[in-house]
Amino acid sequence: MRLIKARIINFRLLHDVEISFDQKTTSIVGKNNTGKTSLSSIFKIFLNENNSQFPFEDFSLKSHRRFISTYKYYQNINSEKKELRLKRIQKLIPKIQLFLTIHYDENDNWANINPFFVDLSEKDELTILCEYAPESTEKFLNALNASMQDREYSSDELIKNISDIYNNHYKINIRPYSEQEETENVKRSYLKNLIEAKFINAQRVLDDSNSESKSRLSKVFQNQFDYENKQDIGKTKELLNIIEEASSSIDDELINFFAPFIEYFKSFGFPGLTKERVELMSNLDPEVLFRNNIKLFYNHEGKRLPEKYNGLGYSNLIYIISQIIGFYSETKETSNDLKLIFIEEPEAHMHPQMQSVFIKNIENFLNSVGLVAQVIITTHSPHILSDSNLESIRYFTKDNNTNVAIVKDLMTFSDNLSESEMKKFLQQYLTLGKCDLFFADKAILFEGTVERILLPVFIKKVESEQSGCKLSEQYISSIEIGGAYMIKFKDLLEFLDLKTLIITDIDSINRDNKKKTEVKKNENLVTSNVTLKNWIPKKDSIDELLDPATNKENETGTIRVAYQNNARLPEHSTKCGRSFEEAFIIDNYQYIYSEKENLLSIKNALTNCQSADDVKDNSFEIQDFIDRNNKKN
Repeated sequence: MRLIKARIINFRLLHDVEISFDQKTTSIVGKNNTGKTSLSSIFKIFLNENNSQFPFEDFSLKSHRRFISTYKYYQNINSEKKELRLKRIQKLIPKIQLFLTIHYDENDNWANINPFFVDLSEKDELTILCEYAPESTEKFLNALNASMQDREYSSDELIKNISDIYNNHYKINIRPYSEQEETENVKRSYLKNLIEAKFINAQRVLDDSNSESKSRLSKVFQNQFDYENKQDIGKTKELLNIIEEASSSIDDELINFFAPFIEYFKSFGFPGLTKERVELMSNLDPEVLFRNNIKLFYNHEGKRLPEKYNGLGYSNLIYIISQIIGFYSETKETSNDLKLIFIEEPEAHMHPQMQSVFIKNIENFLNSVGLVAQVIITTHSPHILSDSNLESIRYFTKDNNTNVAIVKDLMTFSDNLSESEMKKFLQQYLTLGKCDLFFADKAILFEGTVERILLPVFIKKVESEQSGCKLSEQYISSIEIGGAYMIKFKDLLEFLDLKTLIITDIDSINRDNKKKTEVKKNENLVTSNVTLKNWIPKKDSIDELLDPATNKENETGTIRVAYQNNARLPEHSTKCGRSFEEAFIIDNYQYIYSEKENLLSIKNALTNCQSADDVKDNSFEIQDFIDRNNKKN
């Protein structure tokens, strides 16, 4: 049995999203405040039978408008077609909903599956609806109407009144879901019987000086001991015998040590006529032992060091592993066929290599302990992401206009890629460390080392010249990639809908012999740049690319391309660089000539330049000389 997908409605930023799940490990990624943590939160609330309510803040902000419009619709209901309109209201009233689509087969526990069948014709899949909804929509709206007292109100006042009374009318319901027919609610325990979930939260601090951490780890050890004790395993009996013997020895020593002290009680008439005796006894049982007296130490060359002397990354890793083992012990004898493990930001305190090893080995670890479970990892770590399969990534972003989350499924993206080689390239390239693309506000793609070095300088300069421009405060992913490969990011960037600037070269060549040549107009030249030819602006003629009108075509959706173009530099209207480096020479020809004796790396290329104008006029030859001497392709 496995969870195929979940649809979430009206919950925080997850106003209406659908998430598919990998058979083994799913990586949830995206910027902060895009609803990633909310995914595990809604599962936790519905699966925990102790939770009976959602805070009103859990309703998505967009659902507030539906509350208002539904109430206004209700106010206009009269006796005519009242029942029909009330049924419409029941559909309109906002509800927090979680639809779970589950695949099953003949090997699963049919006793757990049976309560969620709608009809026996269903094959391999069933859908469960977990819902936080009014027990009676009419009673809820009547109560709301009474609280409003037929007075004029603002939208904020109405929402405030709803938040004050909703929890008296809303409750959690679980039922099988069918689009064709109404279904009856089932006990929440049936869902618990079907699905068992473990939630391992983020920001764990496990230093032994922290009492909370000790209680967390000790609980894991206590649960493991209790489980093995129930199995009547011999080693637990041995441990209990040792504890009992130790407790007896301690009792004898306590009695002897405190005997003189207890004698002082006689001075105050104790024990009196009843002849009671006071004795000190130890309370050394497994629960006390694990709760207060078991600490984690690290043995380093025979020396035991407390946990706080070890790295927090290792402590975090130990905690996660312990939680998973504890979950295995707790559920080993249960009949649940579907087990889910939610791990939030496992990278906390881990160094990059440890993060990579964690995601690589999590599935092997589960196999080694015999735990069949789907793992859902929420992460901000490019290192974890770079070692994840492309198909397992679910990208969370936010529509800033509506303030709701959007989930992009890279399994769907991967399936739709037209070329298998393209998928292979993206997987390999992202593995090389450019996964911060998934956490960025914007992206800049550029070709070479010079651009990489100067880009921060340019950003700083733009900020100093343009008031209100704060590029340095935004999360910008800068990706250095050869011009021939930029187009391979086309599908991914368009799929992610990420604001992107592509900085590339015009790369002029002779149309006939394909040799690179100086940029000139009216020479029937073309570009060799596949991004310009096949993506944006889909033109190969140098004359067209230099035409100022083309500048309006250099943007599509959220992606814009920039290349050498003298449209913004009228003083250089007859001169345009073929590459970034040549354009740099043209723009700085006077400085380069004045400093030519000091610019040792290009000094030899400037030998024949007798004036600054010679530097500008011969920029192509100068750069070509530099390229050949640097063996630049």
